[in-house]
Amino acid sequence: MNMAKPKTLKALEAVIELESFTQYAVWKKAATSFDTAHNLVHFLQEKNVVAKTAKGYRVTTWPGLLGLFAAYRTFPKPIETLQLAMSRKEAEGYFSSKKFILCLTSAWKYYDDYLRDPQLHYYWPNGNFPEAALNELTQIAKGTTIINFYRPDLPVTPVKHGSSLATSLPRTILDLYSSHYAYGTDNWIKKKASKWQQE
Repeated sequence: MNMAKPKTLKALEAVIELESFTQYAVWKKAATSFDTAHNLVHFLQEKNVVAKTAKGYRVTTWPGLLGLFAAYRTFPKPIETLQLAMSRKEAEGYFSSKKFILCLTSAWKYYDDYLRDPQLHYYWPNGNFPEAALNELTQIAKGTTIINFYRPDLPVTPVKHGSSLATSLPRTILDLYSSHYAYGTDNWIKKKASKWQQE
């Protein structure tokens, strides 16, 4: 099973969000076919990253689950990188107004406080090349704020955080784990492990 196919990805994001789940719950949350949810759950069970419980299934190893996804997908390289003479706050305000989607470490700040990255990372809005916005930015003098732009290789359904759009928690984790920022999820995984020990 290719975990990086769009329909499978939606089901996988539902598994990550739910943690403990039934096939029916994954199907409902992912809004994909029941066959996709069923096949994914059984695939994950065969790979020993989820286990059957009295009420359904549960993720048993986050590194195993995320590493399995990373075997099928490598996060794309930046299509464009700009180094601008504007503050991070100014840059975030500009790109939120243009509907760019925060991703990687820039989105992770909404879900965990472990990782700090001076660079900004954005998916292009709707996967389209934002030529007008980027042409406007090239008129700004070079500075110290580094901004990386990526073309989404998989469909993105952003979530709102104030005035900004960002990848969801499950998508952000999957993006980080399939990039060179996988270490940024360590704190989140440790918190999950600690929670399991208390239960």
